[in-house]
Amino acid sequence: MKTNKTFTKSLLAATILSITACGGSGGTTSTTSPDTVVGVITGFGSIYVNGVEYETDTANVQIDGLASVETSLAIGDIITLQGTVNPDGTTGIATTVISNDEVEGYVLDTSNLLMDGTGTINVMGQIVTITLDTVFDGNTLATINDLSVLDVVEISGFPDGTGNILATRVESKNTAEDIEVKGTISALDTTGQTFKIGALLVNYSSATAVPANFVDGSFVEVKTTSALTGDVTAGFTLIASKVELEDDDSDIEGDEGEELVVQGMVSNIDSTGFNFNGTRVEFASLETDDNFNIASLVNGTMITVEGHINASGNFIIEGIEDEPESEAEANGLVTAVTATTVTLLDTGTSITFSVNNDTRMLDKQDANNIVPLHYFSLANVSVGEYLEIEYFIDATATNIATELKRDDAPTI
Repeated sequence: MKTNKTFTKSLLAATILSITACGGSGGTTSTTSPDTVVGVITGFGSIYVNGVEYETDTANVQIDGLASVETSLAIGDIITLQGTVNPDGTTGIATTVISNDEVEGYVLDTSNLLMDGTGTINVMGQIVTITLDTVFDGNTLATINDLSVLDVVEISGFPDGTGNILATRVESKNTAEDIEVKGTISALDTTGQTFKIGALLVNYSSATAVPANFVDGSFVEVKTTSALTGDVTAGFTLIASKVELEDDDSDIEGDEGEELVVQGMVSNIDSTGFNFNGTRVEFASLETDDNFNIASLVNGTMITVEGHINASGNFIIEGIEDEPESEAEANGLVTAVTATTVTLLDTGTSITFSVNNDTRMLDKQDANNIVPLHYFSLANVSVGEYLEIEYFIDATATNIATELKRDDAPTI
């Protein structure tokens, strides 16, 4: 049964006129090939995103506004991809791939990071949520728990527009290359020339470029060439070198008839609606749906929405899909592997996992001068190799791998 709902976005973005919740963890029912996809990279061969493998041989690739190549992208990066999907629904061709990090800068607090590597960290005044599904890549650090205050990281993730980010990838860096933070202005003081983004105080008195018409609620990108001052107790201050007005990352735009598939974070759920990547979505009407239950939405989790741009420029959402979250971890030596499954011996127990296009595929095996594979897939896994797998158990009691990482076997 389909459910018709009318949602309204904020005045800063287009209005979502209607939404039909359909599908569930199994996917939406649309059969139209999307023109634009916003989602997390799960593998390369060329690029896997939202369960589809897109060829990128002729694609225009941009990273943080600069021309780049597909091999410079990484698992966990969020991309905006334009292209087409083939009739099989699992392969396609990309024409444009754009990737932008959400924040790059200094870690200000790690006190809420748990021993299992989940929790929150403060990066440039933004509260960054780390889950089992967050990919961590450290140039000098082995695990995310090795992070310290004033370490430099680059965060890919989904923002809620109020200083919170659901991280899909955290990459530690040796040095600060391009310190920047994006977000919505609050507490603007034009006399003192300061404002806040989340908990971070920004002083723009010495900035070489400042918008003439920014106000509380404006979405900006702030750059700096100086180290932050302050501490966790008193708060941190950023001395801005440049402040630029930006399009709100949550604004969904496109041409009439364009099909879109967009991943994002749910937040601020209440009796009248919720936020999707920081944009308010209001319930105008709500009916029970047998396949997708709006009441199942949880703050801080990911969903995928599918729809199109109508003649008025509005984004009409036709489907909502839950994004399954990792529930457990396993590691051990491979005892068997097929085209779609892998079996591990984990502390004496044999466990078989199903691997699909949504599984994040990471190769971290680098002992004895082995070079990790960029184009890494299950076909590269052999019996006797050491794997770390994150997974959830579906309704049929199948272990679904959300992340498969090949690593060097631990030394005894």
